[in-house]
Amino acid sequence: MVNFKLMRILGIETSCDDTSMGVVENGKLISMVRTSSEEFHVRYGGVVPEIAARKHLELFPFVLKEVLRRDKLKLKDIEGISVTFGPGLVGSLLVGTELAKTLSFFLKIPFVGVNHLEGHIYSIFFEYKMDFPFLTLLISGGHTEIILVQGHLKYKIIGTTLDDACGEIIDKIGRKLGFPYPAGRELDKLALKGNPDRYNFTLPRFKDRKKRFSFSFSGMKTQALNIINSKNFVLEDLVSSLFKGISEELLDRIKLASKETGITNISVVGGVSASKFLRERFRREKGLNFYFPSPELSTDNGGMIALVGEEYLKRGFYSSFELDAVSHLKLGENPYLKSDRI
Repeated sequence: MVNFKLMRILGIETSCDDTSMGVVENGKLISMVRTSSEEFHVRYGGVVPEIAARKHLELFPFVLKEVLRRDKLKLKDIEGISVTFGPGLVGSLLVGTELAKTLSFFLKIPFVGVNHLEGHIYSIFFEYKMDFPFLTLLISGGHTEIILVQGHLKYKIIGTTLDDACGEIIDKIGRKLGFPYPAGRELDKLALKGNPDRYNFTLPRFKDRKKRFSFSFSGMKTQALNIINSKNFVLEDLVSSLFKGISEELLDRIKLASKETGITNISVVGGVSASKFLRERFRREKGLNFYFPSPELSTDNGGMIALVGEEYLKRGFYSSFELDAVSHLKLGENPYLKSDRI
């Protein structure tokens, strides 16, 4: 296996409505730019795929120019490229993958397609030295998963949601309450002000041992909707109680996973991990060591994609130009990966 001795990796992230690029050098983030088209989706109450893809096309020249300017780099200084090729919105992913292939061809440098979830897993390494193995709780609008990180680029999903992701519940309840998309930040502020014990949200229980690490948030969603439809509730208390219920379910499963694996070091990553309510609740838990990336690194960003790409490229792995967007890509799947030098 060829060891690519690369210095600077450009990461490209366009899986949803964020257009972001980051540059990593020897494991350190030296430049990152992130912008979003969320203001164009507000009137629709969620991301419109066609609009998101169009905005990526409009924004990427400016994002690329700015990410290079911030560290006084030129395109010729980039020695490898990493790009998200799934999961996500297929149109958005295609913009990123085609840009990566174009830059790779033009600059005559290797590129590699990586899984968006790998990026979130690796976001913790910018600020913490995590010893293997460790557990990762990945929580976002599209994913709620417990992942056993066995080593670099070695993962095993041991728990996932059976219905909605926890971030998806927050978005849906926010929309029902009349908050503009995305509602998470405003609801998090309300949760910190309210009484979390005002309403009791029931945690799901599974008799099937195979589902012991699984999540289910549909019951909480139904309970919250019933309370809202009653039109007799205290807004801050409802949101605070909902966030408490979500936190308790997440903690219940991760504590069980920790007990069975004997692993007490746990990274909590993904967009929902930026919640101040959730962070405060998790940090009160004794016996477990929780690690959170900075809020700006919790959201989708090009820096985390560059860091994963560096791990692949320095081991001699790269992608072929047949790389295509895979909207429902599973963690561990990478059919376009090659292992001999270009």
